[in-house]
Amino acid sequence: MTTSRAFRILDAVETPMRDGCVLRADIWLPDGEGPWPVLLQRTPYRKEDAFGTQYISAMEFRAALKRGYAIVIQDTRGRYSADGNFEPFVHEKDDGADTIAWLRDQAFCNGQVVMFGASYVGATQVLAAAGDPEGLVAISPHLTTGRHGDTWTYRGGAIELGFLLLWIIESLGATDLERRIGHMQPSEVEREKAFLAELQHDPCAAFARLPVLDDLLINLAPYAADWFNPENAAASIADREHLDALTLTKVPALVSAGWNDLFLEGALELFTALRQRSGDIADRLLIGPWSHGNPSDWQGDAWHGYSASTAGLSDVQLDFFDAARRGEAPNTPRVRYFRSGSNSWHSAEDWPLPDTVQQRFFLDGTTLKPDLGDLGGQLSYLSDTLNPVPTVGGANFVPGLLLGRNSGPKDQRSVEKRDDVLTFTSEPLAEDTEVTGLVEVSLWVSSTGRSADWTARLCEVDADGRSVGLVDGIYRQPVTSANPGEVLVRLGHISHLFRRGSRYRLQVASSNFPRFDRNPQTGASPSAAGPEDFLAHHHTIHFGPETPSELRFQIRHIANSGG
Repeated sequence: MTTSRAFRILDAVETPMRDGCVLRADIWLPDGEGPWPVLLQRTPYRKEDAFGTQYISAMEFRAALKRGYAIVIQDTRGRYSADGNFEPFVHEKDDGADTIAWLRDQAFCNGQVVMFGASYVGATQVLAAAGDPEGLVAISPHLTTGRHGDTWTYRGGAIELGFLLLWIIESLGATDLERRIGHMQPSEVEREKAFLAELQHDPCAAFARLPVLDDLLINLAPYAADWFNPENAAASIADREHLDALTLTKVPALVSAGWNDLFLEGALELFTALRQRSGDIADRLLIGPWSHGNPSDWQGDAWHGYSASTAGLSDVQLDFFDAARRGEAPNTPRVRYFRSGSNSWHSAEDWPLPDTVQQRFFLDGTTLKPDLGDLGGQLSYLSDTLNPVPTVGGANFVPGLLLGRNSGPKDQRSVEKRDDVLTFTSEPLAEDTEVTGLVEVSLWVSSTGRSADWTARLCEVDADGRSVGLVDGIYRQPVTSANPGEVLVRLGHISHLFRRGSRYRLQVASSNFPRFDRNPQTGASPSAAGPEDFLAHHHTIHFGPETPSELRFQIRHIANSGG
């Protein structure tokens, strides 16, 4: 005999906030009388949209309902059915706490609330947890960050141009504009609608607009004025935001991240901050090969195997929540990470991995050498950021959420043919080598310009000479000098098995567009500069005993290629 189950949905239930603003949520209730624990998602992307609420969040609602969870999907302040004005990140801490308090007063809730979701939805969890609200039992922030300046909006002092513009074009602009139409003049409405249509028709042209920030963009998305502020970008590097508050909380977190996701560095920073908490809190870290909006087993130019997608992550999250509600640790390793090159999953006791050692390679001519050479030297190139080095692969958001076509490991040979890209290559490896952890490069540099960007990418070169990018980063040097000085470029984290016979390659350049905004190199504001404010300049990389430019990463010794 078949047993039927009847799930119920309560539509657009009003939730009052402390300041009188009313948010609205759809509530999915399991079969039976309850009360139940609540799975809460707070989203700016429309509560009815299954792509964001379920697919990107890696949560199967039927499975959660069958386990006895009520599900609450709420539009955040100023978005879709919710009242108020959308100000990114500003209200999420208090609104999250007020929503949890309201849920705990409802007859269907047993007093336990857990939160899930990806990207900005992950940010709503982190910000709510920073307030340590009563009743929040666990969070599962997926493909998100712990800070929302550096690691979200900025990287190394540069602005994440491609991501921010696409966020406006794809997700925020149309809805925000529609809500403000009643307060705008008819001519202004038509002008902004035409502008948005232009951006949506040709995002590549939108990236190339100069100046980046103007009245059209500000009227479409008022928060862009703060995002595209070079002073905010520079200050964000040292601003810890809510990280210190999070270290005082006890809410366990399942942090899930992607090696090819633009928020990877912020996710790892979040996990390491949480691990500083006192007591044995049952935090877990899961790192797959995923990029933003692409949770599949195909990333960049490579298929990563059947185990590489987020299929199964729904059960992992629900198991984590079940354990947290019982006050127990889940029966899983502290850290699980996917290693490309072997396309295999591995476990670890903590992060960073405790069993790695640092490998150093010094730049010498066009080579990477494990020992510092006796002779110094330099290599120069002409950087013209009106003809920038194109973004090819990496942890980027180009050309947008629904594609992810340009993220991940990509062939770099077209990039490396350019005169404004330097490459430094090692000898072939004598054995398989796992690189897992942070990759960074110290460069001794000089420039004829007033400001310069320094970009770096680690690649793997196979026996056929094909160079594939694995991780890249940027540092914006606000004031340059004609005399050599040291800068640190943090490329980011990877886990990759370099096969015997392959070679390490380091790329160095001064632009990565449109992932990052372009530096005029004249001292002019990158956001306010027009074409006339850009000048080409010579940049120089120095190496040798007095100026020891070097690449550093962590290697892990393995017994065999299975790791």
